[in-house]
Amino acid sequence: ANTSSVFSPDVKAGERSIEYRTSHVPEDGPVDSAFAHRLHIQHAFNDSWRIRLIGTQSGSGGGALSYNYTRLELQHQYLESEQHGWDAAIRHELQISDRAGRPDRFRLGWTAKWDLNDDWQLRANLMLGRQINENAGSGVFVETRGQLTRRFGDARLGLEMFNDLNQTTDFGSFDEQEHQLGPIFKFKLNKLSVNVSYLFGISDSAPDDNFRVHLIHPL
Repeated sequence: ANTSSVFSPDVKAGERSIEYRTSHVPEDGPVDSAFAHRLHIQHAFNDSWRIRLIGTQSGSGGGALSYNYTRLELQHQYLESEQHGWDAAIRHELQISDRAGRPDRFRLGWTAKWDLNDDWQLRANLMLGRQINENAGSGVFVETRGQLTRRFGDARLGLEMFNDLNQTTDFGSFDEQEHQLGPIFKFKLNKLSVNVSYLFGISDSAPDDNFRVHLIHPL
């Protein structure tokens, strides 16, 4: 159950928020259903640096949820659209697993955002990760994400894609990777920002259906 986002490079001084995400994959024949949710709290020190703490749980087949990992993220926005015409940032991640036998992970994420005009916006992410400690996989794990949205008043509607390309030592075929595509709708309810999205699998290894909701509230 994918709880990730095509994250923005924007960092705004003093911004502080809490975010809840949920993701559900329904049962599909012999494949069990899956559910995951996670909680963020984040704070921006200035217009360049932001820290975020994440915890997540998941479960499958209607069974009890178990805690997965704790992750610390530090994001540095190094390009501002006001000066360069587009925004870009690097995110540093350290993820500590809470499950026996599952490796920890260090990852770097690059993100960029282009406001193509007053309505259209494009985002792109590139993620490079390395597993560490017990049962760590070999090579560098590679992931790409993209999102194109159009503004409609105070809301945005668009399409996003997630591509888990496995690792550099064994990318495998397209169907051995996880590729997902689907619509996203972003809107606000007073101060609450709501993102509702659906992803369908376009490769054999990806789940056929994935329903997701992200809720963000300023603190």
